Amino acid sequence: MLLLAGPVSASVGFSEGEILAGGCGGCHGHTGMSVAPSLPSIAGFDRRYLARVLREFQAGVRFSTVMGRLMEGYSTREIAQLAGYFAEQPWGSATVAADAASVGQGRRIHETKCEECHEQAGRYQDRDMPRLAGQQPEYLRIQMVLRRDGTEGMQQPSRMREALQTLSDADILALSQFLASQD
Repeated sequence: MLLLAGPVSASVGFSEGEILAGGCGGCHGHTGMSVAPSLPSIAGFDRRYLARVLREFQAGVRFSTVMGRLMEGYSTREIAQLAGYFAEQPWGSATVAADAASVGQGRRIHETKCEECHEQAGRYQDRDMPRLAGQQPEYLRIQMVLRRDGTEGMQQPSRMREALQTLSDADILALSQFLASQD
């Protein structure tokens, strides 16, 4: 039996992170670029942010329907390998056919409610902030509604919930269209 692990994996040209990422491909794409409308792309995300989020799923402190159960099987080292692999992958924005009026309305909402934290029209990211620009619009909409409505288990800064609470469903749809339309 041939096992692709450790030194063998390196000899066939695959990093441990790439091998581990194979299990993520069905939802997030093998390189972290999701094509599913309700799932995030994670390619090019900050390595520290990804590792923290994966550990939070594993510990059950971050809301999930599937990720918490999946992460239970990974060691801290494997989580670091996964995060490193996805962080090294190039970002590519979702292809979005957005209505210009919705994008304009979303831009205005972003500038007044979101830009202070989600800088550069949602492109900014670091160890605490994920990239929002170029994500699938349906994923963004779902996440904002869950956070606005205070769905049990959804973590977010109180400031984020306060900003979202004042937005209607139509406002959130426009904001998701604006963010998705950004490269």
